[in-house]
Amino acid sequence: MIVCLCQGVSEKRVRAAIQAGARTRQQVTATCGAGDGCGGCHRTIKSMIVEHLRREAAAAQVGTSECCPPRVSSAVV
Repeated sequence: MIVCLCQGVSEKRVRAAIQAGARTRQQVTATCGAGDGCGGCHRTIKSMIVEHLRREAAAAQVGTSECCPPRVSSAVV
């Protein structure tokens, strides 16, 4: 899917820019060019960043609950 029609930038390229560390629309634009035209894709780019950050935060919380410490195997090695 094309995210930025003005620059012809695909969703895959925008996601790659975000995965590489772009955390603002301006950083995405600097990385892959998306959003450097009419601005019609700015909302989509921002939504993609938010989605990535939410997934990143959820992944960081997996297994870090204070109420349930990680199990230690009692198996003899």
